[in-house]
Amino acid sequence: MAQPARGVATPLFAFLAPFRGLSRVFDPALRGLVMIPLLINIAVVIGLATAAAFGFEALLTAWLPSGWDWLAWLLWPLFALALLVAFAVSAVALAAIIASPFSGPLAYRTACNLGYPPPRPARSFFAETGHASITALRKTGYYALLFIPVLLITIIPGLNLISGIAWFVFGSWVLSVEFQEPPLANDGLGFAAVRQTLRGRRLETLAFGAGTTLLAMVPLLNLLLVPAAVIGATHLHVRRQRGLTARGTRTAG
Repeated sequence: MAQPARGVATPLFAFLAPFRGLSRVFDPALRGLVMIPLLINIAVVIGLATAAAFGFEALLTAWLPSGWDWLAWLLWPLFALALLVAFAVSAVALAAIIASPFSGPLAYRTACNLGYPPPRPARSFFAETGHASITALRKTGYYALLFIPVLLITIIPGLNLISGIAWFVFGSWVLSVEFQEPPLANDGLGFAAVRQTLRGRRLETLAFGAGTTLLAMVPLLNLLLVPAAVIGATHLHVRRQRGLTARGTRTAG
């Protein structure tokens, strides 16, 4: 079977991109831009984990369908997994939105270090904060619309047996959009264009999100995920752009 050409962003590369980002979180060249998103990530995840620990059992008991006690031994792991995914996605997404004014500069520096500087100059801190705030509102509205069918699956007895799958797919898409937006925005794309671009490569988008969601479920590693996923998304973006450049060069030749 033919191997993908160097520079092609395959779904496998997309899936592994957040793991690649994790390996570069403490890169000296990025350290100054990593620290604030990292501290926000740690604070939000630990805070939500502490709150969730007090209500986990009560929520899980309330979630089990009444009259299905004889299946509790099977249902408990399913619902526990769904709650784990829901918590992981919610905590990381919230941390990413709070840290979003710092994600764009981190993606910009990462792209420059990879030898593919964005075509537009870096924004000032105040311009980046304004852009991130407006985009965060648009993201929140978009995520809320996507959440409606997941919520219905979660609360309808019987149907909520597949809530873990629904949450994982939802989380994979949301986290992929969240972390791929900064490098795309650095290239001049607005949020509507980002959504359209990612819809055009659904498999790659879901693959990146799946890798990110899996890391979000791993204790300790999830404390590093916000800067790691931004770095990984930038690696994916640069890989894709190099592939497009290479194809354009071959076509012109």
